[in-house]
Amino acid sequence: MSKYFTQSADDYGLPCFVSNLDSNPNSYYPFNHLISTGRISALLDQWGTVKCFTTEGGYTMLNPISPRLESRSSLYFMMKIGDDLYSLINGELESPKQFTYGVGYGTYTGQLKTKTYNLEISQTFIAEPSKQPRIDGFLKICNKSKELLNAELFLCSDAKLVCSGRTDAHLIFTGENFCGFSLPGNELHNIFLVADSSCENCSSQRTLRMKKTIQIKPGEEIEICCRVGYGLKVDDNKNLHSQDNIHNAWKLLLERVQIKAPQSWMQHEAKWCMGQLLSFLSYDSYLEEYFIAIGGYGSCGFPVREACETAICLAYWYPDLAKSSLRWVAKTQLINGDIPKNHNFTNYRDISSYEFESDNEIWFILGCCEYVAITGDTGIFLEEIKYWDLKAISSMWKHIKKAFYWIRDNIGVGRNGLILIRDGDWNDYLSLIGAGGRGESVMNSEMACRAFSLLEKYAVELNEYDFAKEVKEFCDGLQTAVQKCFDKAWFVRGYTDQGFAVGFKEDRLFLNAQTWAVLGRCGTDMQRQQSIVSAVQKCGTSIGLMLMSKPYSSPPPEDISFCPLPSGDGENAGIWPQTAHWAVWALAEQGMTDLAIEQWEAMSLHNHAKLFPDVPFGIFNSPDCFSSKFAGDRHGLTQVELINRAVFVPMNPGIAWQAFSLKKIEECQKSVSGKIHSTGEIK
Repeated sequence: MSKYFTQSADDYGLPCFVSNLDSNPNSYYPFNHLISTGRISALLDQWGTVKCFTTEGGYTMLNPISPRLESRSSLYFMMKIGDDLYSLINGELESPKQFTYGVGYGTYTGQLKTKTYNLEISQTFIAEPSKQPRIDGFLKICNKSKELLNAELFLCSDAKLVCSGRTDAHLIFTGENFCGFSLPGNELHNIFLVADSSCENCSSQRTLRMKKTIQIKPGEEIEICCRVGYGLKVDDNKNLHSQDNIHNAWKLLLERVQIKAPQSWMQHEAKWCMGQLLSFLSYDSYLEEYFIAIGGYGSCGFPVREACETAICLAYWYPDLAKSSLRWVAKTQLINGDIPKNHNFTNYRDISSYEFESDNEIWFILGCCEYVAITGDTGIFLEEIKYWDLKAISSMWKHIKKAFYWIRDNIGVGRNGLILIRDGDWNDYLSLIGAGGRGESVMNSEMACRAFSLLEKYAVELNEYDFAKEVKEFCDGLQTAVQKCFDKAWFVRGYTDQGFAVGFKEDRLFLNAQTWAVLGRCGTDMQRQQSIVSAVQKCGTSIGLMLMSKPYSSPPPEDISFCPLPSGDGENAGIWPQTAHWAVWALAEQGMTDLAIEQWEAMSLHNHAKLFPDVPFGIFNSPDCFSSKFAGDRHGLTQVELINRAVFVPMNPGIAWQAFSLKKIEECQKSVSGKIHSTGEIK
């Protein structure tokens, strides 16, 4: 329980969070909650506003913001009693009010009171996991008054598309129980509003609106449902489903997430987080693939790398979606093997890339190989996939080979035999280490060792013996180079253009270099053991492992970064849930499963809410990083100076890895039982 939400389970046995805002009001934070069908997404906030968006046909907000702020919500209800018009949007209602966020839905309750009437209003907005472009709304009105209620009910949507900044280009179309906006030249995205019973259209150029006359006796209630969506086939969307059907579809989907956890709340949180991760499901109509979006600031300019990461998280339970995400990444690959970091969901991108991040291709190979290791689905290697320019088609295996050669021959290695960091690896804060083209990344090299070890295995299985030899030779060289990077108690993070070791003289431990040394089986077993133990000792906090053991100054040294992040914020010794869960994975594989469980619990949303009950996020979702103890009074919050990351909540890195890392603990407990003490001491 936090100050603002109480964790519970809904009528379908799924995790949910019930607001405590009537007793602990907070009128400033929206408490955004993401839901998605896979084709259309919606952000629900504490006031009951529904903001729909899609990546189909290019990222599009369906609630256009103009200088006149003419859009309120993609789906809402209003009521006219006599001559008075009332909004039923929850923020406009009276207390007692409450809202509940669940898997794929949000439910709001409040009161509408007049001199004559006392009406109890309940509204649910829900996304069916159907991969259909529509969001459903259910309204219940209970008449708590002594008088018969005669009123006109309005089902409304302000959703529309903007054409060159204009909204007056929309044409209204109507039919039985539906109305819509048609945008000339963009018929794929016709916006429609459907009602479940006979309604009269009363739309305007600004708002879609259906009207229904209602009558409710004292003590009785009515329920009405409607739907907002887009597409050509309105008739296909007129068959409205019951709430039970949609909730049960989510329940069935999440029944796959079965993990033997030490405590029941851990399984509960893992299932909640996986339900949240599935709510980032999106569709790229140009590349014709589903993928998991990162959310937040990555919604409209997507970092491709994260799709490879989340494919790993999904592989145990949703292999088809993991495969689709990897196919999506492969389709963004240039024919030379380069995988640019960003993709804008359209065909408006030069077929060459000016980006030169050094880890996108490593993540792609790692994602594909981990997917096969988990599922056994080697058939993915044979699937035919187009390159970005759409002129050439080859197998996924050839896409992977091109990525390998890009890493080896185009990114290359430096004077210490490590993969060059170029414009940045995962930690883009370290942006100036390789600005001159000579800096090296230990993390990249360690990740590559894990990816290439698996790649060599699958090359042999595919009778690609010459390629397997090339992969092994490169991987062996990287492992030898990484072993030399061990400095007394941990691995250094990399080398600058000038050849200086990062994390050596300044006694600064970088978490990721220790994590991926274990996962990449780099160095000796004693080195790996010592490095991951050192990481926990030096980076451990009450709410998870910091990205490094101490921050840099702000501004930082000129050979490290151009970004003057404050201490404890973001990449400057902040806490990144995904990196903490990579460390949990590493601890489990190193045999330290009790320590892995301890760190999993520290990084949990449950623990964060317990230790920081006043933080306005963190119990049901999170930003991509939390501020650490070095941030002073911002500890437990997120970065707000320079960039306000709270604006972008929710993002998926905060909930993507819980189920996966817990599953790894379960697997490793079975495989290493009796071999290694949880403290890391070898028997």
